[in-house]
Amino acid sequence: MSPAEQALIATDPESALPAPAQGKAVSFFNTDKLAELQAVGAEKVQQLITSFQQALPALKSAGYELTEFEVEIGVTPKLIPHFRHAAQSDENVGAAREMLKDNKLGQMLLGALLKAGEIHKQIKVAGFGFSHIEIEMGLIPSVRLQYKNDAAL
Repeated sequence: MSPAEQALIATDPESALPAPAQGKAVSFFNTDKLAELQAVGAEKVQQLITSFQQALPALKSAGYELTEFEVEIGVTPKLIPHFRHAAQSDENVGAAREMLKDNKLGQMLLGALLKAGEIHKQIKVAGFGFSHIEIEMGLIPSVRLQYKNDAAL
């Protein structure tokens, strides 16, 4: 060890890193932990999809038709449904809320879709029309409003 390194350790012993053991490979990934995380992630995704599927009839009656969805697998898995919006009466929306009274995910989705539906009506861009709503359900949920060129609609 150089005199400068010895002086650094003497003034700040916490800054010293332990030397790796001789003849042992350093592994950055614990494969058992990764397998455990993947199993938990897959289970959470399945629970999310089950609640999501149960909410779909109510969401459709409120005017939100599922057109496609994505599942992102990772340490923090995500479900990303895409919805097309067709305005419905307040009565239909109220009935959808009642249908979702025992489905927290469905309630959250309906609330996000209704808010996004109000916002998309306020956004006007020449040459572009509203296409669909995407909701990214993961650790940090988000909502995307997608617009396309009028020629593409």
